[in-house]
Amino acid sequence: MRPAAECGFRRPDLAGVAERSTPFLVLYALSLLLLLTPEVQVGSGALVVLSVGTAVAAQLAAWLAPWDRLPTVVQLAVPVLQLAAVGPLRQTTGGAASLFTALVIPPVIAIASDRRRLSVLVAVVGTAGVLLLPAVLTGAVTTVVDLVRAVVTPVALGVAALTVNELSRRLRARLQTVTELQAEQTALLAQAEARTAELELLSRRLAATTETITSVIDAVTQHAVIGTDPDGLVRVWNPGAERMLGLPRADVVRTRSVLDFLEPAELDPADPVATLVARAGDERARDATLVRADGTRLTATLAVTPRHDSAGAPAGWNVVATDVSAERSEARLKDEFVGLVSHELRTPLSSILGYLELVVDDEDTPLDPGHRAHLLIVERNAQRLLRLVGDLLLTAQVEAGRFSLDVREVDLRTVVTAARDTACPAALTAGVELLVELPDEPLVVAGDPDRLGQAVDNLLGNAVKYTPRGGRVTVGLHRGWADPDGLAGAPDDTWRRVPVEVARITVRDTGLGIPADEQGELFSRFFRSSNARRQGIAGVGLGLTVTQAIVTAHAGRTDLRSSCGEGTTATVSLPLAVPVPAAPGTVGAGAR
Repeated sequence: MRPAAECGFRRPDLAGVAERSTPFLVLYALSLLLLLTPEVQVGSGALVVLSVGTAVAAQLAAWLAPWDRLPTVVQLAVPVLQLAAVGPLRQTTGGAASLFTALVIPPVIAIASDRRRLSVLVAVVGTAGVLLLPAVLTGAVTTVVDLVRAVVTPVALGVAALTVNELSRRLRARLQTVTELQAEQTALLAQAEARTAELELLSRRLAATTETITSVIDAVTQHAVIGTDPDGLVRVWNPGAERMLGLPRADVVRTRSVLDFLEPAELDPADPVATLVARAGDERARDATLVRADGTRLTATLAVTPRHDSAGAPAGWNVVATDVSAERSEARLKDEFVGLVSHELRTPLSSILGYLELVVDDEDTPLDPGHRAHLLIVERNAQRLLRLVGDLLLTAQVEAGRFSLDVREVDLRTVVTAARDTACPAALTAGVELLVELPDEPLVVAGDPDRLGQAVDNLLGNAVKYTPRGGRVTVGLHRGWADPDGLAGAPDDTWRRVPVEVARITVRDTGLGIPADEQGELFSRFFRSSNARRQGIAGVGLGLTVTQAIVTAHAGRTDLRSSCGEGTTATVSLPLAVPVPAAPGTVGAGAR
């Protein structure tokens, strides 16, 4: 269905029709008053009555007709009737010379103000009918001048009507544009109000979120939480930072750099901010030395993460520091104690073993078989205790940075073969099959043969110990390739084929396996897997500690993969090129 406006209908506009008829009504009433004067000669009273009746009908229609239910074109009937009322009055008061000819102007304007071009034609025809038709019918047109006057007047009024119509159309277009703009303005204002309400809501939410985050950060009192801009200028300083570094927030925010609280010796002197960038690229929290306001130092783990704004551009750094001075001091004292005890135990154990050897091997006073068996048990356990003391002493040396190597060229085939020979008795006793895979050509590395043998012994001993009867342990030696950055004990398990040759010692077993959530702790000192504890398998938890320390000292890498019920594969990678022995740093510890 087409809209009402396209069908010639519009919304009710009763006042408009009545108002447009008012000018004519006023002029017509004045004309009737003039008829009462003696100066105006009235030819026919019947024509006056006809004129008045027509005018009254037009006005009643303007006031009473239901224009809201009628096409808008019907509204032209009112000014047309008003034109028709002028005709008889003009004719009876002198015709072309009548004073009341000007009464046609208000109806013509009313007709021409309609938006359709048809209204101009209606105005011209109506005017011609009013001015020309009565004169023709009564024979009043007798000369050419009369005819020209009767024709020119409607034409002139038609031109005026066309002008009025065009102005009316333009005015309506302007009004329509204004109406549309007003509607758009109203819609825009409504949208602006809605957006304002949304912004207010978002602003309140943002303020609430900011307050929540601030309260959470302020509630963290055991850790220093520091936020900076890209240059390191402090923007966030929580109570934990106040307690740890000894300065209130007001004295730091926007006035001090976070670099002021880092040990200068640990910063890059050319670009101190680069230290933050480097730490932000490290996923692990590492130890750093912080400087308090009073100049004292403390050891803290430092985690640095980049901060970005809403557009994703770098906005600074988030620094979280945890004071670990007490833990590091405790660990240092524990290492010193372990080293001291190990050293003090080693001397009497060596003496005990020496005297046991003398007693057992004394040919002058031979032992009976029972006593000899008992002393051999004592010797075996003393040797075990001596190895344990040696492991403890080795871990203490690693922690203290005093781990030394007797470096020489070592053919790893001899190391693996010796380890196999050492593990064979235990494998036979446990009912475990022991296999060896060796290359035909030698694989020579620069290292300490005794330490490397100790590392392989630990791996092979663990594999035999944790493999049930009927299982299999395979030790192999192969040539391979490795990323040089992946050596030296780095935690990254991603290996890429680059031109760095390595020797790989692999120990595979079909044993118990290690739960995935415990594998990250395998190299921690004294750590033992839950499977080992549940099975009641004896051990201290230092085997992998010692192995990793030895491999790391040889610029190598220890890798261990395991699945419960399927077994474990341990791989040691050592560079074949002669390395410069690296002084190892702090090495984690543990065993399966």
